[in-house]
Amino acid sequence: MLRCTVREAIPTTHPALRHCVALLRLHLARPSLAVAKQLHARALRTGVPPSHPLLAKHLLFHLAALRAPVSPLRYAVAVLSRLLPEGPDPFSLNTVLRIAASSPRPRVALALHRRRLAPPDTHTYPPLLQACTRLLALCQGECLHAEATKNGLAALVFVQNSLVHLYGACGLFERAHKVFDEIPVLERNLVSWNSMLNCFAANGRPNEVLTVFREILGVDFVPDGFTIVSVLTACADIGALALGRRVHVYAHKVGLVDNSHVTNALIDLYAKCGSVDDARRMFEEMGLTRTVVSWTSLIVGLAVNGFGMEALELFSVMEREKLVPTEIAMVGVLYACSHCGLVDDGFRYFNRMKEDYGIAPRIEHLGCMVDLLGRAGKVEQAYDYIITMPLEPNAVVWRTLLGACAMHKKLDLGKVAWAQLVELDPGHSGDYVLLSNLYAAVGMWADVHLLRKTMVKNRVRKNPGHSLVELRNSVYEFVMGDRSHPESEQIYQMLSDITERLRREGYMPHTSNVLADIEEEEKESALNYHSERYTAAEQP
Repeated sequence: MLRCTVREAIPTTHPALRHCVALLRLHLARPSLAVAKQLHARALRTGVPPSHPLLAKHLLFHLAALRAPVSPLRYAVAVLSRLLPEGPDPFSLNTVLRIAASSPRPRVALALHRRRLAPPDTHTYPPLLQACTRLLALCQGECLHAEATKNGLAALVFVQNSLVHLYGACGLFERAHKVFDEIPVLERNLVSWNSMLNCFAANGRPNEVLTVFREILGVDFVPDGFTIVSVLTACADIGALALGRRVHVYAHKVGLVDNSHVTNALIDLYAKCGSVDDARRMFEEMGLTRTVVSWTSLIVGLAVNGFGMEALELFSVMEREKLVPTEIAMVGVLYACSHCGLVDDGFRYFNRMKEDYGIAPRIEHLGCMVDLLGRAGKVEQAYDYIITMPLEPNAVVWRTLLGACAMHKKLDLGKVAWAQLVELDPGHSGDYVLLSNLYAAVGMWADVHLLRKTMVKNRVRKNPGHSLVELRNSVYEFVMGDRSHPESEQIYQMLSDITERLRREGYMPHTSNVLADIEEEEKESALNYHSERYTAAEQP
C-alpha cells in the first residue's frame, strides 16, 4: 500500500518529473549514457521516487537508443529492478530485453524472460529470438516459438521475421522457408524478404537466393543494400558474372551503388569470377569510403586469382594507410605467400600478425602455414609444424599435409596424415582421393584398387568434379563424360575439332596428370573429355 501511495503522491504532472521526461526526449536524437544518469539523478534529488514507472519508461527508452560500443545494459537492469517487486509494465521490460539482446551479454534477455516479470505482448518475442540467434541457441529458440504460438503471437510478421533469421543462422534453411511461407504475401515486409535471402545465402543455397530475388521484383518491393549484398553473394558463389553485372546495373538504377556494403560485395563478386580488373576498378572508385573490408576483399581476391605479389603490395599500401588488418586479411596475405612460394615472407607476416596487430593465430592461419611449407616441398617441416602447433590440428590441417604428400610423393608422412584423418573425419571422400593419388603417384596400383574397394565397402561416395559456364542468362554444369546437355553431340564434335587442331599445332597432353592405371591412349582421352573442356566447347 505504501508503494502505491508514493506513486499516487507523485503524479505525472509533477514539475520535476515533467522536466526530466522532456529533457530525455530532447536528447533522443543524440542519446548519451552520461546525460541519462545526470537527468535521473536530478529527478531523484527533486523528490521523484526511483520506482516511478513514467521515469523508468523514458529512461529505458533513452538507453535503448544508444549505439555500440556503449552498452547500458547494467544501468538498464538497475532501473528495471527499481520497479520490483510490484513489477514493470510490458513496455519497460521489452525495452530492457531489446537492450540485452543487442548487448555483449544476450543471455541476460533470456534470464529476464524466465523470471516472468510481465506478461508477454507483441514486442516481447523478437528481442528474445534475436538473443537466441546471436547465441545460436536453437533449443531455446524452439521453446520460444512454441510459447509464442501458445500465446497467439507467433503469427505476427515481426515474430516470424525473427524466426526466419534464427532458423537460418542455425543452418535450418528449410524450416526458415516454412515459416516464411506462412507469412501472407501482403504482410511480408522488406525485413521478411531480406531474412529469407540472407538465410539461403548463408547456407550455401545461391540458386534459391536468386529465386527469392525474382519474387521480390515481382511483388514491387524496392530492395535495399542488404538485398543487393545477398544477391551479389549468390552470383559470386555460382560464378554468374553476367548476372552479377546486371545486378550491378540495377544497384546503380536504385541508387545503391554508393553503399559501401554493396561495393564490397561487388569487389568480392568480380574477384571470385576472375574479373580482377573490375574488382580493382570498384575498389578505386570507392575512394575515401573504403573500409577494411574493401581492402580485405581485394587482397583475398588477388591472392586466389594468382596475383600473389600484387596482393602483398596492396597489403603494404593498406599498412601505410594506417589501417589495421583483420584476421581474414591475414589469411589472404598468407595464402598469397603460399601460392608464390614465399616461405620466409610468409613466416615474417605470420609473426607480424601477432606482434604488430595483436591477432591471435587461428586454425585457418596455422593451416596456411602448413600449406606454405607443403607447397614449397618442405613436407617434413610441415609435419613438424603441425606437431608443435599451439592449437589442436583439425582435419583440414591434416588434409593439407596429405595433399602436399601426394604432390611431392611422400608416402610415409602421407600414411601418418591419413591415420589422423581416419580418426578426425572418417568417411570424407576427398581424403580417399588424396591417398589414392599418392599411391598412384608412387606406382602402388594394387593399393589404389584396394582403397577403392574400401570406399565401396564403407559406402563412401565421391561427388564428381564439375565445371560451370554461364551462357545466355543460364549457368550450365558439366562433369566428365557428361551427355546430359541437349546439345551434347555438337559439344563432342567441337571437342574433337579442338583436339585435332591442337595436335596439328604440336600440342602434347600431359598424361602424367591422369592418376589411373590405364594405357596412354586412354589417358589422352580422359584429358580430352575433362569437364573444363565442355565449358570451352559450349561457349561460342
